[in-house]
Formats: sequence, C-alpha cells, structure tokens
Amino acid sequence: MNWDYLSSSTEKLFSALSINQTTYRDSAANNALSAGLTQYQNGNYKAAAASFRLATAYDTDNINAYNYLAKADLKLGKSTEAIKAYKISLEIDSSQGDTYVDLASIYIDNKNYTEAEKVLKKGSKSDPTNSLPIYTLGLLQLNNLNKPKEAEESFRKTIRIAPNDGNAYYGLGAALNKQGDYSGAVTQLNKALSLKRNSAATMYELGNAYASLGKTDSTKDMIKKLKALGTSEGSNLAGDLQVLINQPKIIGINQKQSTFNTSMGIVSLLALDPSFVTPSSSVRFSMTFKFDSEMDIDSVTNIANWKVGRSSGAIAGLYDNGLYRATDRSSAVMATKVTYNPTTKEATVYFPISQNSDGNGTIDTSRLTFTFKGTDANGKKIDSSADQYNGFAKKAF
Repeated sequence: MNWDYLSSSTEKLFSALSINQTTYRDSAANNALSAGLTQYQNGNYKAAAASFRLATAYDTDNINAYNYLAKADLKLGKSTEAIKAYKISLEIDSSQGDTYVDLASIYIDNKNYTEAEKVLKKGSKSDPTNSLPIYTLGLLQLNNLNKPKEAEESFRKTIRIAPNDGNAYYGLGAALNKQGDYSGAVTQLNKALSLKRNSAATMYELGNAYASLGKTDSTKDMIKKLKALGTSEGSNLAGDLQVLINQPKIIGINQKQSTFNTSMGIVSLLALDPSFVTPSSSVRFSMTFKFDSEMDIDSVTNIANWKVGRSSGAIAGLYDNGLYRATDRSSAVMATKVTYNPTTKEATVYFPISQNSDGNGTIDTSRLTFTFKGTDANGKKIDSSADQYNGFAKKAF
C-alpha cells in the first residue's frame, strides 16, 4: 500500500473539512448578526443580545458582533455586560476610535469620569485621525472634570484633525470662556457660528462671552438670533441670556411702610410733622424701596450707596420749579440708616429732616430724589435706568 498517497489524501480531506467548517462558522456568525440587527431595530433587545452573543460564539473575532451586543445590553440596562463586550472588541481591534467613545459614554453615564477620561485618552492615541475621541475628551474635561485648560488643548487638537468642524471651535470657545479669556472665546465662537449658523448652543456661549465683556448690545443680538430659531431650545437659551444681562432695578416704593409722603409737593415742614413747630428740630423719616432682584445685603445697607437730593429736570421734574428758595431744607437730607428685607426684596432708608432756626423751613416732597448705587446678590450693578425714584415721576428712572 502507498502510505505516502494515503497520508496526502488524508491531509487534503482534513484541510477541506477545516475550510468547510470555517466557512460554515462564518456564515452562521453572519446569519446570527443579521438576525440580531433585525431584532434590535424592532426593539426586541433581549432576542437581539442572544443573537449577537451567538455570533460571537461562531466568530470570536467579530468586532461588530461584540459592539452590537454592547448596545443591546445597554438597552437592557446591563452596563457591566456592555462594558465587557466593548473591551473585548477593543482587544481584537484597538484602532476603533468610535468604540472608545461608546465605552467612555457608559462610564460618563455612571459618573465614573476618571475612567472615562482614561478611555478617551487611549482612544485618541489609538485612532489619531479620528476627531471624535479627542473632541469627546474635551467635552468631558470641560463639563464634568472642571479642567478647562486641558479641554482647551483637546479642542485645539480636534481642530488640527478637523479644521472645518464647527463643534470643535464651539468647544474651544466654551473652554476659553470658562478660563476668563472672553475676547479669545468671541473669536472662536464666531468661527464656530460661521460653520454652524443655527447652533443655539454656540449663540448662547457667544452671548455669554459678550456679556462678560460688557458688550450688552452684542448679547442682545444673540438673544434675537436665538429667538429667531423658533425652537424651544433657542427660546430657553435666549431667556437664560436675558437673565444674564438683566441688572437689578428699583421697581417702586412701599408707601404703607414709608413715613415720608412723596405726593405732597412743595410744602412747609409743619405739613410733614407738627414737631417742626420747634425751630432747629429734627424728625426722622423713612422710605421703603422695592427691588426686582435679591440685593447684596452689605451693598444695599451701606448708607454711602444712597443719595438723597434735588431733582434737576426731565422725568424727575425740576426741584421747587427751579426757585431754590432760602427756606428749603433738602440740602441737609442724607441717609443715616438702611435696613433690608431679603424676603420682600425691600430696603428701608432712614433720613432726618431738620427745621431751620426760624421755624419756617420748606421742602419739595415730590421732587426729593432718592438714588441707589450698589449691587445685587450676584454682584451686578444697579441698572442706571432704574436707580432713582421720586414722587413726581411716580416710578423708578
């Protein structure tokens, strides 16, 4: 018997069987993967996971099967199993930038930001031409890890990879904003907006930068553009920007809590209080002012921030019709004490008025003007269009 011939035939037979077996396993893996995809699209995630798992059994190097298995596990609330599937996929092929992002997203959802950062750093190195891992790393550093400087570097790397990606310029602008480089932020965010003209997030961030630079008109332009988008997101962000630039205002007085009557006009001091019958006497009065914002207690109760004086015309009226008679006692009026109620947002200013030595003093109660130059609880300065009040105007101005 020719043993060489028999040996050769046997090797060919086993080789053929091996090829057929490999072909069968590949086909079975593809069929299971295809079935799983259909089940996944139909929302049958449990069956899809079983099919994807079967595909990995037939083809242990099938990265698509592992990746879809992870997605199905996530739909089933099995984040630990999903992490395991993604890790196996990356062991097979470590150049999958998008898969690193998917894996990091699970850690982010679980608030494991440190692990997510490690994964994204590895992903950006393993797939250096893919901008998604390094961009996502920048977002994580900016929004979750409070590392704006590191985020800035990540976004600059993203721009080098994808120079026409508006998202990258947006991220860079946001990182610069957070570092206080508002001028730099404006430059980058305008670039972002030129690439993504209807990006509500970019408009908001740009408006924020303008507000920080004191460019209120430019912020208002962003508010208009956000509203013009006609979306709920745009409307909400426009509202947020409006709050950002709003300054505290005096919105009126609480007359019931005030002892000084601003509606009497030009009168003798005796009309205010009978105690003024005595020459050189003094009576303490009060005015309670309402604010539209919570005020800084130290600022609002600081008497140096309050001024009481004569009006000079326009909406406030001309004090004493411009006569400025010798008997007028307004020049000696000044705040001596201020209290503040944070619950009602009301400040009560106390001030004395003194009778002259002849006992015939007068005052123009309507045009005696009260001015506040302080800040609210957020450090915003009082709006110059509503920092004064008198009885002639009957409103803040």
